[in-house]
Amino acid sequence: MMMEVQEFSTDYLQALNSRSNSAQIDLRSCDFTQMKQELLMVYDKKVERWLQAMDLYDNEITDHTLRVTAFSLKLAQCLGFSRSDLAYIQYGTLLHDIGKLGIPEKIMHKPGKLTAYEYQVVKQHPLYAHEWLLSQKDYQPAKVIPLFHHERWDGGGYPYGLRGREIPIFARVVAVADVWDALTSDRPYRKAMSEQEALELISSQSGKQFDPQIVGTFLSREIYKCCQANVFHPI
Repeated sequence: MMMEVQEFSTDYLQALNSRSNSAQIDLRSCDFTQMKQELLMVYDKKVERWLQAMDLYDNEITDHTLRVTAFSLKLAQCLGFSRSDLAYIQYGTLLHDIGKLGIPEKIMHKPGKLTAYEYQVVKQHPLYAHEWLLSQKDYQPAKVIPLFHHERWDGGGYPYGLRGREIPIFARVVAVADVWDALTSDRPYRKAMSEQEALELISSQSGKQFDPQIVGTFLSREIYKCCQANVFHPI
């Protein structure tokens, strides 16, 4: 099956453009239903069903997923990825957090710091995603993203402790985008960081948590602005 990269609508960019460090908007106030019809009904009904289930479980995860997909595609574009690779990255990023459907809601929505046990439970979500997607023969290269996007360049990540270029390149790209959006978004247990604080943290983790080349591109090409201004060009 030949995949096509889904284009991002003007409405979607404008909704993301409305985000600020001081307040996170509810994307549903910007006709998010219509945007999901444009963005999430990609490739086949299987993907749509996964994302609908995730949105029912926790719509903040869906919002995060759409932003991370935009960041990841822009970053991969700047790194010179082919159109077919961009399609795989889009597919894998849209499903990168589906394993969280297997995490108890009381843990996912806990307002305070997780216990050591609870954190171990959360760390299972890449394995859940891998298990659920294992039987899907389409889009094989994309499946590395849900499984490996929490691995670290220095080998300290999970679920397998891969190091450096052992981590698939698609997952290394999404890892930076995923953490950036997590840092600059409110969470049940903390407020969002400022842009400057998040930039300093991302930079400090170059060669530690993240691939240095990818961090360099993220910073030098100002990928972090792609969802704050109309600089995300459909592929």
